Amino acid sequence: MILLKKNMRKMKEKGAIAIIPIKGMITSEGSIFGLMSASTEVIKDIEEVEKKRKIKAVIFEINSPGGTPFASREIATCIKNTEKPAIAWVREYAASGAYWIASACDEIVADELSTVGSIGAMSIRPDIGELMKKFGIDVETLKTGIYKGLGLPYEKPTEEERELMRKELDEIQATFLNAVAKNRKLDDAKVKELSTGKVYLGREGKEMGLIDHLGGKELAIRIAKERSGIKKEKIIDYGERKRKGVLRRLMEEMMR
Repeated sequence: MILLKKNMRKMKEKGAIAIIPIKGMITSEGSIFGLMSASTEVIKDIEEVEKKRKIKAVIFEINSPGGTPFASREIATCIKNTEKPAIAWVREYAASGAYWIASACDEIVADELSTVGSIGAMSIRPDIGELMKKFGIDVETLKTGIYKGLGLPYEKPTEEERELMRKELDEIQATFLNAVAKNRKLDDAKVKELSTGKVYLGREGKEMGLIDHLGGKELAIRIAKERSGIKKEKIIDYGERKRKGVLRRLMEEMMR
C-alpha cells in the first residue's frame, strides 16, 4: 500500500506541459503557419492534449491581432470545456478575438509591453465603385432579395442596409463583452470601459483585470506546474512539431 502511494506520488510529480501556438489572424479554415491560425487545427490540438494522460497542463502561446468572431469563440469554447489547467501566455499582442481566447484560460500571463484588449467588432467594406467607373467598368447585378447584394464592394449601401450591418456588429459586440466579463469576472463599470475597444499595455491591462501576471514563458510554465501539481515537467511544443512537419513535407517534395 505504501509502495503504491509512493508510485502514485511520483507519477503526479512528473508530467508534460503542452504549448499550443495561436499566431496571426484567426480563421475557421485555411491555416498558414505563422500567418494564420485555423480554429479547426487549434481545436484538433486541444482535443489531442485532452486525450494524452501524460500531458497535465496546456499553455496557449498567443501572438495575434484577432480574427473572425466565429473562429475566436469556437476556440474559446473548446478551452473552457477542457479539464486540464489552461494558461494563456501573451507575447506581443492578444487583441480582439485573440483576447477572447485568452480570457477563456484559467490565468493570463503577459509582458509589460504586450498589447491586450481591443474588445469589439468592426466591418470593413472597400468601395471600388468610383475606381471602376474611371476604367469604364459597369456591373449589372440581378438580385432575388433586397438584401442579397449587401456588402458588394461596387455598390454603396443604403441607410437601411447600414443600419442592418450596425445591428449585426452590436450583437457580436454584446456576445464578446459578455463572454469576457464572465470569464474574467468583471463588474459593469469595467465592462462599460472595455466596450470602447481600447487596447492596453500589460501593466494597465493588469490594473483593468484583463491579465493576471506580468511575465513571460518561464512564469507561464511555473503557473502550469503549480496548477497541475507536477514538479518535473517535459515541454511538448506543438508549434515546433508543426514546423518540423512543414520542413519534412518540403524535403519530401524536393526529393521527388
